[in-house]
Order: sequence, then structure tokens, then C-alpha cells
Amino acid sequence: MATAAGGVHADAASDLLREVAAQKARLEQLEKKLEAVTKEAAAAKETARVAQEKVAAAPAAAPAEGGLLPKGFSIYGIADAGMEYGDYGQGNKLRVQSGLGSASRLGFKGERDLGSEMTAYFQLEAGVSFDNGQNTGHSSNISNPGQGTASSSAPNTTGVAIFSRNTFVGLKSKIGDVRFGRDYAPIYSITSASDPFTIGGATAFRLWSSAALSRFDNGVYYASPKLGGFRVNTAYSAGMENNSNANVGLASGATNSIGPKDEGKGYSASLTYENGPLFLGTGYLNYLKTGAVTAPATENTRRTSWNLAATYDLKVAKLYGQFLSGKDEQAGTSPSVSLDRQVYWLGVAVPFGGVHTVRGVYGHLNDKMSTDRDSTHLGVGYEYALDKQTDLYAYYAQVSNKNGGQNSLCSGGTCQGYDKDTNLPANFTPKSLMLGGRYRF
Repeated sequence: MATAAGGVHADAASDLLREVAAQKARLEQLEKKLEAVTKEAAAAKETARVAQEKVAAAPAAAPAEGGLLPKGFSIYGIADAGMEYGDYGQGNKLRVQSGLGSASRLGFKGERDLGSEMTAYFQLEAGVSFDNGQNTGHSSNISNPGQGTASSSAPNTTGVAIFSRNTFVGLKSKIGDVRFGRDYAPIYSITSASDPFTIGGATAFRLWSSAALSRFDNGVYYASPKLGGFRVNTAYSAGMENNSNANVGLASGATNSIGPKDEGKGYSASLTYENGPLFLGTGYLNYLKTGAVTAPATENTRRTSWNLAATYDLKVAKLYGQFLSGKDEQAGTSPSVSLDRQVYWLGVAVPFGGVHTVRGVYGHLNDKMSTDRDSTHLGVGYEYALDKQTDLYAYYAQVSNKNGGQNSLCSGGTCQGYDKDTNLPANFTPKSLMLGGRYRF
């Protein structure tokens, strides 16, 4: 019995030892697995740390093109406002004005790449008056751009020009650029480029506009590719596009008027050359002005103009020059010539210190009619850049008149100075001091 009992105990001890050995083996396997997992975790942590350092050191990624806007679409504009202290012959007046430095505007542009070096595009640009929130009207070759009454230009329009600046759709390719709508006449485009104030502030543009034109409605435009620095721009306007068959009638734009059939019809062209710091241009304009035609006249007054433009950038200063010759004639009348004048200006812009710019212009209108109502324009300005898009400015301009002349100054980018139709006396020298700020976006 003792031997049997001892065998039983021996077997139990052996089983226990085997179980202990098995558990020990399992523990050793778990320890190996734990060690492997720990090493993997440490390696992963190190990899993440290195990756994080690389991301932190890398430059910030550029946002997707257009941001929240569709590809090729952009919103742009100029917000410009300030105060004018001026004298237009009725005493000194203090006015809060929009667009003293540049005409305030809000615009939309879009481009779509069609492949084969072809791009479709459009532009809608509205004039905005920041002093009262209204839209601003701008010159046109036909009656009633933005005055709020129905125009006989087209039967399906209200006559209110919301996008009164430039509104067109076009197609660009390697053989040129064609667009349709409302845009600058080529003779004006080279004028803006040759003005030290870019048709704003203390510009002499009002003298120029008395013998030329800025924009065409109902136009088709073509710009050639640039070849050896040369480029040709042409424009044709169909004018009023009404259903009249007569040139003698009420002025187009009047209530229920069919108007002269050819009002506004005309064309303009320019040839420009650019090479490094040099820009040269010459332009031509021929169109029938707006207004009534009364017998014995057989058509609207025809305005013809030609000009020369030039700039040269010396880096320390940029030089500007413009010459214009313009004449108004009306068939069937005697005398047929109602305006014949020449206008020129010379200007300069001097940037310094990275944030300062001083501008100046001297302009003269030579009246070639027997009235000899010459005028002389002086304009100066200072601009301080707060950043690349924002600046503060101060401008001063005056126009001296003689022999009963009543020419005026622009008072900013939308020519808000009072003229002969708003109580400017003959032989008076209107003066304007403009202080304001401008934000481009």
C-alpha cells in the first residue's frame, strides 16, 4: 500500500512539474511577443515624430485655385472715397466723394480654357458710388447709358446700366482676341496708359474728353497678337441699333423716341509698340455723336479724332505724354464745323522710399476756332502706400480759362467737377483739393 501511495504522489508531482514548465514556456512566449510589440510601437512613434517634423518644416501649401469660387472666376474692384474742397465759381464747397483717386468699381471675371490655345472669357464691371451706394454712369457713344429711362438701343432693355463700365464676352486664341459688348474705344486705352494719374485724381482727362470718346456700346472688338512689340486694336460700334430709317428726328433716349438711325455708329483703332521701358501708341476715332438732328442737317454731328501717346520708365521716374486732335462736323449745316481743338499733356510719376509716389501733369487745350477759348491744366499729387493694395492720397488740380472758356477739371476718376452746364462761370479757374484713400481687391 505504501508503494502504491508513493507512486500516486510521484505521478502528481510529475504532472505539476510539467504544468509549471508549460506555463513557463507560455510566459516566455508572451514576453517575446510583448517585447516585439513594444519595439514596433516605438518604431511607429519615431516614424510619426519624423513625419511631423517634416510637415512642420515644409512651406504652407497653396490654397486650391479660386478658393471657394469656381476655377477661372474672380471678383475684383476698387473702393475709393475721400473729401474734396473745391471752388467752381459759386464759393468754396466741401464734398464727400467716391472715386477721387480712381473710379470705384465692382467687377466679375471668368475664364475657361478650351484647349488648343483657346480661352473663352467674360467681364461684368459696375461703377459704385461709395458716398451714397448708387451705381455710377460712364460715357457712351449712344444716348442714355444708365439714366434710368428706356433706350431705343434695344427693345428688351430697361435703360438702367448696372454694369456701366465694361461688360463683354470674348474668345482668345493664337490669332487674336475677339469680344462683343461694351468696352473702351482703342483711342482711349492708349490715353489711360499715358496719363500719370491713370484717369483719376488730378488728371487732365476732362480737356481730352471734350474732343474724343472713352467707350463704345454695341461694339465688336479685335486685338491682334503682339508681334515684335507691336499690337493692333480695332473696334466697331453699330450705334443705337433701332428700327428707324431716318436720321432726322428726336434724340434717342427720349420717351417713346425712335431717334436718328445712325446715332453712335462708328469705329476706333490703335497701333501700339512696347519694348522694355518704352511704350508708344497712336489712335483714331470716327463716330456720330448723340443728340437730335434738325433739318437742314442730314445726320448727327460726326466727331473725328486722332492721338499720340508715349511713356518711358526711367525706374527713378516715369515720363508720360499725350497729344490729341479732334473735330466735330455736321453734314448739311453751314458752317459745318462746330469744334476744332488740340489737347496735350506732359506728366511724371516719381516713386521713392518704397511707399511714396509724387505725380504731376501739365496740360493745355488749344481752341482752333475763332473763339480761341484756350485752357491750361495743372495737377499734382502725393500717394502713400500702406501696402500693395491700399494707399492714401492728396491731389490738387486747377484749370485756367480765357476768352469766355468754361472748361473744368475732373475731380477724380469719375470727373465730378462742375462744368459749364452746372454753373461754372466763363473765364473762371476751377480748383480742387482731394484727400482720400483707395483699396484695391
